Amino acid sequence: MRCAEVREMIPALAGEGEPSLAVRRHLATCKGCRGELETYRGLLASMRTLEARPVEAPAGLAAKLIAIPGEASRIDHVRSHVTRNRAAYAGGTAAAVAVVGAAGALLWRSRRSRLAAA
Repeated sequence: MRCAEVREMIPALAGEGEPSLAVRRHLATCKGCRGELETYRGLLASMRTLEARPVEAPAGLAAKLIAIPGEASRIDHVRSHVTRNRAAYAGGTAAAVAVVGAAGALLWRSRRSRLAAA
């Protein structure tokens, strides 16, 4: 077996029983794959020691979440600002597109001239 084939199987092999004979033979001769299998097994062992603990929400979180719909006026303010200044934002975008286009054209032209010279 090749390393690529064995490495695809390693996550499944780390938690289950015995691998096939071909995989065992490969692991006996391949230090890299054997090390990766041991890494996965170590990760699984570490994850088994983790505990699930409930966490309490910070004080005041519920009040802050309830207040969010009242902040719609801020969102409306930003939306109206963008609407009023759309031309300025679009102009900046158009300039950026023009610069990128010019750079691409120069790159294409220099590459074409190098290919023609070769």
